[in-house]
Amino acid sequence: MNSSPTPPDPLFRAIEFLRAAPEPGWDAVAGRVISSVRTTARPGGYPLAAQTPPDKAGPGQIFVSDHVLRSTLAIELRQRYLCAPTRITFDMDDRTKTLRAVDIELTGSYGTDLRELANHIRSTTLDVIAELLGDTLVGQRPVDVTVTDVVTGDPLGA
Repeated sequence: MNSSPTPPDPLFRAIEFLRAAPEPGWDAVAGRVISSVRTTARPGGYPLAAQTPPDKAGPGQIFVSDHVLRSTLAIELRQRYLCAPTRITFDMDDRTKTLRAVDIELTGSYGTDLRELANHIRSTTLDVIAELLGDTLVGQRPVDVTVTDVVTGDPLGA
C-alpha cells in the first residue's frame, strides 16, 4: 500500500494559484480604469435650469444635464491644471432645478501649491458654470475642493 498523500489535481492547483495571484499590471492601471468608469456617460441625468440670454429669450426653458456639466468641468480641469478630478458632485435644488454647490475631489501632483491649485479650480468651476448655465449668481455658489491624493509627476499618468 502506498501511504504517501495523493498530490492535488493539477486543475485544482491552477485554480488556487489564480485565485491567490493578483492580476499582472493591475496596480499600474487601477486608477485609470476606475476614473474611466466614473466618467463614462450614463443615461438620464438630472436637469439643471439654464438661463436664456436676454437677447435670445423665447418660450420654454433650457435645461443642461448634470452629466454634461460634470464631464465639461472634468475635461476643462484636466486640460488646464496638473491634476486628476476623481469625483465631482453637485448639490441641486429639486424644486427649482438650480445648482446650489459643487464638491470636487482630485489627485494633485507632488510639489504643487495645493491652496493655489484649489483657488484656480474654484475660479474655473465658476467660469464653466457661468458658460454652460448662464448663471448670473454663479459667484454665490460654494465650490469645495478636496485633494484626496498626491502623486509624483502627472496625476493622469499615475
